[in-house]
Order: sequence, then C-alpha cells, then structure tokens
Amino acid sequence: MAGAASADADGHGFSWELRRIGTGIAWCVDVTVRLGAAPTTELATALGALLHHHRQAIRALGLIPVTIERLA
Repeated sequence: MAGAASADADGHGFSWELRRIGTGIAWCVDVTVRLGAAPTTELATALGALLHHHRQAIRALGLIPVTIERLA
C-alpha cells in the first residue's frame, strides 16, 4: 500500500487506500464506505463528491482513471 486516508461526512465513514497493481503497471484507489445513521441521499452526495475529488486528483497527476467498480 502506497498511502491511506479516511474522513467522516454526515455520519458516514469513508476510507481510501492507494496501491500499486503489478510491477509498474497501474495504480488502484480502493474506497470503503461505512454506513452511518444519516439518510442515504446524504451518503450519495458525500460519496459522489469524494469520488469526483479522487478522479480530479488522479488526472492532475497525469494518470487516467479507467474503471470504477461498485460492490454491495
């Protein structure tokens, strides 16, 4: 793992980890959401903002976001 961080928003917990896939091939950002008691509409807004921020940060570093996978 190259780095990790976490934050709370509207009673929900968010954490993300940056890791390398293969040797010099690609990078991956894993985002985990811990659901709180707040309504899911607030969660969708907070998560959307977090994912947008990560995509923009990745692009600013010259990397190209390729795929987003969502697991329930």
